[in-house]
Amino acid sequence: METIPCPICGSPDFEPFFELPDRFDPSTRWKLVRSPSCGLLMLNPRPGATEIHGYYHEGPEGAYDPHLHETLACSNRDRIYLSARRLLLNLKAALVLHGTKKAAGSIRVLETGCSTGDLLKHLHRKKGIPAEHLAGIETDGLAADIAESHSGIRIYRSGIDELERESRFDRIVFWHALEHVHDLNGVLAGTAGRLEEKGVVVVALPNPESLDARRYRENWVAWDAPRHLWHFTPATLAELLEHHGLEIFRTVPWLADTLYTCWYSEKLAAAARGRRFGFRNMANALLQSALGVTASIFRLRHASTLVYFIRKRS
Repeated sequence: METIPCPICGSPDFEPFFELPDRFDPSTRWKLVRSPSCGLLMLNPRPGATEIHGYYHEGPEGAYDPHLHETLACSNRDRIYLSARRLLLNLKAALVLHGTKKAAGSIRVLETGCSTGDLLKHLHRKKGIPAEHLAGIETDGLAADIAESHSGIRIYRSGIDELERESRFDRIVFWHALEHVHDLNGVLAGTAGRLEEKGVVVVALPNPESLDARRYRENWVAWDAPRHLWHFTPATLAELLEHHGLEIFRTVPWLADTLYTCWYSEKLAAAARGRRFGFRNMANALLQSALGVTASIFRLRHASTLVYFIRKRS
């Protein structure tokens, strides 16, 4: 276990925010704190980089959802989740490639935290990007093996420094991945150094200011302690990026996450009250999802997940 200073302002001083249950083991509690200096929300203390891997494989439902693959699916719930994920791939890929002027044959994409490689495989097979122009980084060994064997794309296991020094990319993707990174400043420095001059970093992150985060409080599933180490608002992310010569130039909501977030937050809230997840909870999860999606259309800050488009500062 380790305790660290704030990666944005460097302060070792924090104020309590929430005590959070591990959704896989509710008897375990984690401390979410906020830096009074810059406002960053973070887990502190937290498992170190060598400890964290065990927390991805303790769930009663099997594999950690982002690492789930057809070869690991063992229930109808798993198969429904995977079907929904496949249906969203084309929309996700279009969002990642938004604004590129290059032909598919010359685009280069790196995905950090690529899990089982679904996006990379889609970019190759459906969008026509050559496999040799695609790369992934995944530190979970099983997920990385699945990604490489099913996509034919090179997956690196340790980090961005493992790539060839001359490698540069038009898109670098962190899709629900940056919140898992231990060495934030090291990874962002490496990312800035591997970005083409007009390249774009695409980052999808849970939004701690969302309507559902405020509704479910410590039972909001996207806190996901201890796997999610950081929780960025647009302001704290912008401040962190500024240290690396990067800036946010566009932000959009990813509404597809809202149902998942509300459904599993409602389950956590029911369990916290010692109640069974019943019909009333299901109906409330659907209601909260509808309210969240509707509110997000009118006010970006209400969205469960925000997707940030980031470039080098001119």
